[in-house]
Amino acid sequence: MSHYSQLPIYTDTFFVLKDLYERVPKFAKQYKYLLGEKMLDCCIKNVLLITKISQEKDNEKRIAYVLKVEENINILLIYVRLANELNQFGKENVYFYLSEKILNILNQTENWKKSLQKK
Repeated sequence: MSHYSQLPIYTDTFFVLKDLYERVPKFAKQYKYLLGEKMLDCCIKNVLLITKISQEKDNEKRIAYVLKVEENINILLIYVRLANELNQFGKENVYFYLSEKILNILNQTENWKKSLQKK
């Protein structure tokens, strides 16, 4: 399999992680250390899981990792929505931009899962 850093899902997840690292410090203090940290933690876990999927040989384990990525992405989407509802992004279009990126990652996990299940 190709190196994980060349996978579109990896680059998109890493982009969201980087974007959140730039935005979370601008959150209000009461949200920065709880909500912001949870959002960043979700992204970091996903980046690490994607590297594990890429390196794993056993198809069943790979499917389990993909399911975990899918679960974490859904949780991240909830955190992003909550941050938007709490007006932590400043501009309204930031939420739509991040949501679009996260939904794209979610679609990629779904396609990856289908591909692995066919094998």
